[in-house]
Amino acid sequence: MNKTKHANERCCQRGIKEKTINLLYKEGLVVRKNQGKALVIFPNKKKQEIEKKNLKIKNIKNAYMVILINSINLPESKIITIGHDYKNVYKQTLKKFH
Repeated sequence: MNKTKHANERCCQRGIKEKTINLLYKEGLVVRKNQGKALVIFPNKKKQEIEKKNLKIKNIKNAYMVILINSINLPESKIITIGHDYKNVYKQTLKKFH
């Protein structure tokens, strides 16, 4: 997994596990933004199912990450930051870019 120093700090501060990051890559919805960046979130339809399957991971359904897209191999994309989506980052970015 390719993380920036900032992303490593945020993972530690916010208690986000490697399992959560792997699930975001596997099950997440990639929303492309400008300059080769993307927001990776769990789709609303799958959030409850993902949370039920992974009860040991706290706040998993609210996790998101911002990556620099590697179009050849998504899991090798560089993670810029990661966090919990309590303020609905996805809706705010839609307003900014559309």
